Amino acid sequence: MGKLLSWIVLIAVVYAGMRLFVLFQRKSRAAALARQQKSRSGDGRLDGGGGDGQPRTPGERGEPMIACAHCGVYAPSSDMLRRGGKHYCSIEHRDAGTD
Repeated sequence: MGKLLSWIVLIAVVYAGMRLFVLFQRKSRAAALARQQKSRSGDGRLDGGGGDGQPRTPGERGEPMIACAHCGVYAPSSDMLRRGGKHYCSIEHRDAGTD
């Protein structure tokens, strides 16, 4: 009788382990699919591409980052303010200058 009970417990443990493994695989696939869909939508570019799932070419890297002449913080060139050939990150820094 003890041998039969041992076999039943062993089968139950193996079955539970297989079910947990399958559940883990499904969750992993679902998470990978969610990441892939998010990267394709352009919300969070995990692939480093242009939002369509394709990697960027070297010519499509984006705009250059420029350092503020006052504080040294880097920002995209389109966000910078210019005065006297220098770039500033904010109006306050532009008005303060490098003095």
